[in-house]
Amino acid sequence: MISFYVAGNPAPQGSKNTSAQKRNGKYTGKVNVYESSKALHPWRELVTWHAMRARKGRTLDGPLVLTVEFYLPKPETTKYPDYPLGTPDTDKLLRAIGDALTQSKLIRDDARFVDTHASKRWATGKPGALIKIEALDGVLSASNQSEQ
Repeated sequence: MISFYVAGNPAPQGSKNTSAQKRNGKYTGKVNVYESSKALHPWRELVTWHAMRARKGRTLDGPLVLTVEFYLPKPETTKYPDYPLGTPDTDKLLRAIGDALTQSKLIRDDARFVDTHASKRWATGKPGALIKIEALDGVLSASNQSEQ
């Protein structure tokens, strides 16, 4: 099993914004699409960096299990004092993790996750995410680097 903690504010991935492109004051008919969350880029960079440190020259392949515990900063006032029942959505938080793990080459592709387990809680200390990766059969296998 590989396990590491990423301290930072977990950010969701998946919601998009769009804007129409203009050239010389006229619409071109093309549309720009970009992530809604401005916090996504720094969060994914943090996760990627920690995953690269955990990688140790290998890229995991085969059926994998991903477990992530998200610890979110608790606002001073919230209508959900016990659990973070609002945004960000857990599935969008997971999407950012999966793409960062793939980008780091710790895993061959986030499609290799056949089981995922995720929780989100209010942080009692530093916000972040505890990320655990294990093989479905208990034996982590690495793909050949030349196949990358």
